[in-house]
Amino acid sequence: MAQKYLVRHGDTDVTIELERDGDAVLARYDGQEAWRRVALSPVGDSGLSLLMLDDRPVELYLDRRRGGATVTIGRHILDVDVSHWRAGSGRYHRERKDAGASRITAPMTGSIVEVRCSIGDAVHQGDVLLVIESMKMNNELRSPMNGVVEALPLDAGQRIKAGDLLVALRPEA
Repeated sequence: MAQKYLVRHGDTDVTIELERDGDAVLARYDGQEAWRRVALSPVGDSGLSLLMLDDRPVELYLDRRRGGATVTIGRHILDVDVSHWRAGSGRYHRERKDAGASRITAPMTGSIVEVRCSIGDAVHQGDVLLVIESMKMNNELRSPMNGVVEALPLDAGQRIKAGDLLVALRPEA
């Protein structure tokens, strides 16, 4: 029997169903697509994971937290909340998002090319906070929420490794 989950990113809610088929895990999105074989495997201790969708690999950085995760795929950062779908009422049940500070950590090893914010700055969801160079590619790190920059411990030109704290945000008052 499939388990249903509510996945919320911003104001968008989707339902994902997961079902075991022997050793495999099958998934489908909103119950409308065909079942797809999925597997998620960590790669070392860097936070890098490999998501296999059928036979197609997708590299992503996964920073798990209670009730969800921050998922970085390329230049896209998704701050998602995940909870079980409550059957019967047709409504979703999820824990309220923690109103505390959001910590943005380095998804990869590299160098900070540009810092586009300062402590005390008000930022909006999607604003570019930093640019990181890794493997000769520039990657923009965007704000996952509206808030105020609370900590910014690194400067342009500094080397970073996956997991280093880059920016701490607190919600707007």
